[in-house]
Amino acid sequence: MSKIVIFSSEFMPTFPFIEFPLYNYIKNSGCNIKYILREKDIRLTDPSLYKYYKKLHIETINKPKDILKKIEKDDLLITKFCYKRFDGDVVSLVRGKNIKIFQHDVGGIDVRVRSSVAQYLCVKSESLRRAVLKKFPKHYKNVFVTGTIQYDNAYSTKVDRDEFMRSYGLNPDKKLVILTPANPGEAWMDGLQDDYRKIVNIVRNKCPNYDLIVKGHPLDYTASMPAQPGIIHKNEHYKGKHSWEVWAPQLPVIKAEEGYKALKACDAVLNIRSSLAMETALFKKPLININRNKYTTNWPFDSKVMLDIEMDELAFVLNTNNYSVDEKACEEYVKRENYSGDGRAYVRTADLAIRILNK
Repeated sequence: MSKIVIFSSEFMPTFPFIEFPLYNYIKNSGCNIKYILREKDIRLTDPSLYKYYKKLHIETINKPKDILKKIEKDDLLITKFCYKRFDGDVVSLVRGKNIKIFQHDVGGIDVRVRSSVAQYLCVKSESLRRAVLKKFPKHYKNVFVTGTIQYDNAYSTKVDRDEFMRSYGLNPDKKLVILTPANPGEAWMDGLQDDYRKIVNIVRNKCPNYDLIVKGHPLDYTASMPAQPGIIHKNEHYKGKHSWEVWAPQLPVIKAEEGYKALKACDAVLNIRSSLAMETALFKKPLININRNKYTTNWPFDSKVMLDIEMDELAFVLNTNNYSVDEKACEEYVKRENYSGDGRAYVRTADLAIRILNK
């Protein structure tokens, strides 16, 4: 009997169980399914994670070539979008055996400029699909639009704002703004860390009615995690530390798995370059881009859902509450750039996977 094999090479602390709904939907649809991890993956060695992962049908591999012992010619391999490192070697070996590969994209960025050996790809928006087909015509058998499973939890996230703020030692009577630093691997960019420090100083010293908290990039949270399969480290520039330990050591930091709760609870998001700009609209929250003209950004800008300001305008904008959100524009942005905010990208992705398997 043919089966679906999910290979997961990277643990995302911000979305620790990201593939569970996809896995469970496929399993409950009656398909035979396996979940493959590398030996000694953190999801197997960390008891707080393993108690959930052990409920899946898990098998392990040590070397990329071991995947060929886990998959047969009529099966379907599902992975996140990849083209290099261990997982890139895995999909290349599987493709070499002419086995079907279906990749989903959690970031929605690399697929525009990089290609994979997968025959099938799903992306989060029609505009992204067009960009992929323009860059790589005739490369894939099919590119589907599903939204991204990374954003699914935004639909169901609930939070008690006052309780959330108190849990981080913040004052519920104040407004809450979130600072969203970019991928720590980009810390070499001139002025980036100085701008983070300036934002912290402005909010703390010039905006008495606000509390500030950091929402780290997914790869920033891994800095304190052990070097083992499943973990990617990008904090070399910070000498192995979390970025915020360098530019704001006293600032409260959101727990990795509570990022969406913070977005639900906050009054506004302060952004420099982070692609979290695309997620903020899911929560219909004001997004304030600071010094965007200084840095290359890779996410779609929309003046109806984002406000561009210079650093020296920040205190005035916050103290006068000179920001707002157009909820209808946010809905349109989500529909245009993420297909839907209905929390069912995993369903669309799974249904396509089952259809491809049965071709």
